[in-house]
Amino acid sequence: MIRSLIVLMAATIFCSCQNPRIDYQEKIDTTSVVDDRIKDTTKILVAELPVKFDSTDVLLFAVGLVDLKERGGRGKIDFDSYSDSDVGSSYFTNDYLSGNFFNIVFRDKSGNERRLTDKKLKIRNVNFLRDIFKRTKEGWLLYSVFDRDSNGDKELTTSDLEALYISRIDGSDFKKLTKELHEFYDWSLIKGENRLYFRTLEDKNKDGDLDNQDKFHYYYIEFSDNRYSVTEYNPVKIFE
Repeated sequence: MIRSLIVLMAATIFCSCQNPRIDYQEKIDTTSVVDDRIKDTTKILVAELPVKFDSTDVLLFAVGLVDLKERGGRGKIDFDSYSDSDVGSSYFTNDYLSGNFFNIVFRDKSGNERRLTDKKLKIRNVNFLRDIFKRTKEGWLLYSVFDRDSNGDKELTTSDLEALYISRIDGSDFKKLTKELHEFYDWSLIKGENRLYFRTLEDKNKDGDLDNQDKFHYYYIEFSDNRYSVTEYNPVKIFE
């Protein structure tokens, strides 16, 4: 049994570490596609119980479509299905919400509701930028999202390009920060500053693979009062 678990864990790690591929022959720009997945009658529309980031007054309901199967009488959203083989599920801490949902409903203290988007997406996680909130008094959310079928397999999965999005705390002004066909790599918030830094990887040679022949791009977001700006910079220019 232990040996089987080790093999399963190794396989999971291997799968999660594979780089996404880009199919230039059959690009599908899902950012312009209206999400019609709720019409799928083989699945049920479900929302997780609400969460709220501390010091804010907005409730968030993560929404997904699932194929309901017995799982001890309950289950959580994980890549559109409930099954015994599902490992991940929604997870919430003070400033972080993760899982696999296709939309989020926001409800303010007056009971008004809005959905995050009408586009076809797969949302991996949401981060509340608390340090920016403390300094500017404005609430911003950062999203890790799969928004295009970059490998042409007709699905949105972790094998597609990942993108970085931002919105206000109530889900308004939802916008993409990363450039098209760039793979979002990581981000870092410098405490004591109003800047957030992030990196993307570009398939520079257009061979469909992200590897050592490609190029990193570096950006920072400058937050000021109730707005922000994105600037590209190059910290390795001195070596070129």
